[in-house]
Amino acid sequence: MSKKNKPIVLVTRPIPETGLKLLQTHCDVIMNQRMAPLRYSELLNKVKGVDAILCFLTDKIDKQIMDAAGSSLKVISTFSTGYEHLDVSEARRRGIKIGYTGDILTETTADIAIGLMLCTGRRLVEGDKYLRKGKWKYGWNPDLMIGRDLHHKTLGVIGLGKIGSAICRRAIGFGMKVLFTKRNFDPNDFKKNILFDKIEYCNLQRLVSDSDYIVISCTLNKDSYHLIDYDKIRKMKRDTYLINISRGKIIKERDLIRGLKEKLIAGAGLDVYEDEPIRSNNPLIRMQNVVLLPHIGSASIDTRNKMSEIAASNIIYVLKGRQDEAILIK
Repeated sequence: MSKKNKPIVLVTRPIPETGLKLLQTHCDVIMNQRMAPLRYSELLNKVKGVDAILCFLTDKIDKQIMDAAGSSLKVISTFSTGYEHLDVSEARRRGIKIGYTGDILTETTADIAIGLMLCTGRRLVEGDKYLRKGKWKYGWNPDLMIGRDLHHKTLGVIGLGKIGSAICRRAIGFGMKVLFTKRNFDPNDFKKNILFDKIEYCNLQRLVSDSDYIVISCTLNKDSYHLIDYDKIRKMKRDTYLINISRGKIIKERDLIRGLKEKLIAGAGLDVYEDEPIRSNNPLIRMQNVVLLPHIGSASIDTRNKMSEIAASNIIYVLKGRQDEAILIK
């Protein structure tokens, strides 16, 4: 990488300074300065002749985008742990490397899952709004904002990857009984897991019917798309809270709305949605028993800075021929 002829990198949204400074040291950076994602037509125009793309979940990088970039494109690095927005097979066919942020956001995202459980069960957001609106007139009251405990309740975790396991560890600290389900579960392999004698595997049908809190932490794929639908919600207990910190399309949103309206479950805590950003006319916004977050599962200062650094480093390592040091999709 000659200083006189630096590679060109397109950054599709502003990123924290830690990663941006790394890129600027080694590359010529073209960055979309808006917080809004580039429109597809804009992306098609801006990728022409670039050596690398640093993108986000909101950017669809497909064959047409790769065609527009041309033969100079050597690496795509996504500012995320998921990469369903990328055409991985097409990139492989062209010899383009794909970097991602690995497991860096695991612990932070697990924290947000526990936060949503507390907010829904203990009505924390509702209580905050109640006080700010001047409705707290009589001081302490034994019936005020009565919620549900976490301790000694049953948590069902859908997906036992890194994030799911981190959620389980936290739940055990609350004294919760933990059930989990996992695609392609191998009982022999699970015996090696440090959680082996602390959590219990079960099928999805039992998990949805027995859990007081259900957290979705599996990946989005053809098997998990609309995994939670009206039939599953109907099997849940009426005092169950459903939490989603994974991908919005794992829940069939209109079925969740129906289930909440029919009081089939107690409430929901959501950080992700079928369509993002969530529209202002979405019925979920008007529901008092739902806590809604704007997809901030990994949004801590430390984690986002580290994600920025990794996303930038993946590009630099590949362009320097040191791809063994990058976090790449195999």
